Amino acid sequence: MKFILTILFFLSSISTYCQVEKISEIFDEIDSKENLSGVVLVGQDGQVIFQKAYGIANQSFGIENNLDTKFLIGSLTKQFTAMLVMQLAETGQLSLDVPITTYLPNFRNETGDKITIRHLLTHTHGIPNPNLTDRYKPMTKEEFIQNYAEANLDFEPGAQFEYSGVVGYYLIGVILEKVTNKDFAKLLEENILEPLDMRNTDYYSQDTIQQNFATGYIQKDSSFLYAPHWDMSQSFSASGIYSTVGDLFKWDRALRGTQLISNTGVETIFTPFSNKIRYGFGWFINDPVINGEKRLFAGHNGGANGYKSQIMRGINEDLVVIYLSNTDKYVEIRYPIIEAVVNDEGK
Repeated sequence: MKFILTILFFLSSISTYCQVEKISEIFDEIDSKENLSGVVLVGQDGQVIFQKAYGIANQSFGIENNLDTKFLIGSLTKQFTAMLVMQLAETGQLSLDVPITTYLPNFRNETGDKITIRHLLTHTHGIPNPNLTDRYKPMTKEEFIQNYAEANLDFEPGAQFEYSGVVGYYLIGVILEKVTNKDFAKLLEENILEPLDMRNTDYYSQDTIQQNFATGYIQKDSSFLYAPHWDMSQSFSASGIYSTVGDLFKWDRALRGTQLISNTGVETIFTPFSNKIRYGFGWFINDPVINGEKRLFAGHNGGANGYKSQIMRGINEDLVVIYLSNTDKYVEIRYPIIEAVVNDEGK
């Protein structure tokens, strides 16, 4: 029996080595074409099977990206905001399906009485995407709501999907603060970051100098130009968090258990709004056909000023791909890796 176990372990080790080599080859090929600048992590069955840093964190000082480099993660923030909502829903502090005017009594009644938190979470609220002409200027929450959130609706809430980069999840953050009487950053820290020991993740503050933080760039071929200044006050609970690939792997692990919410709560997060609208709470739900079989994945992209981010995780299988970049150039890396891993399993 011991001999058989030794052989099985040896064969498994060879398979894992070949898999890692294949992933490395894919990334090297992508890097040769796209000049990657960022950090990637691939996890399977609870283990990190591949992680690597590419490019420069700061061009002026010649500082290279490393596995612990921090990046703004843009709309990946929405996953954390949605988790905070589910935590409060499970403790009865708020309801997903009452009008948002329940929590924002000064909000415009004609629209707010029709919109629920569930609509905000799933981008089915109908509030139009504004022309964010003042996107780079500081703005208070009251000013933001008045300027962007109280417009006439494009459609009846729940009738269709229109991705809202900022407004919907910004409103959720305001609701969270009113319900708990805590700042969003404090709520995030107490309810998610501290329990998961995510020490390299936080709500971004322009007043705090962060160590090992990548500078954001606009990428043009092999040139990297500093991204223009972007005031982060309007990002808030929609896209205001920074993190590392290692911390996001901890996040993935927590979503596979009950450390933060119940199994039912996790299932709710990853349940699409409808068969037609394939968006859960902070996650796009995809079912690509790989190796002749439909697979169920949840994923999201993020963008900030000179940063791009990606995550894709299996819902029914323990597989995750994370990529954080400090350039504005989007390079899809998730599907090639997922296909390589899944196809390797089918051999």
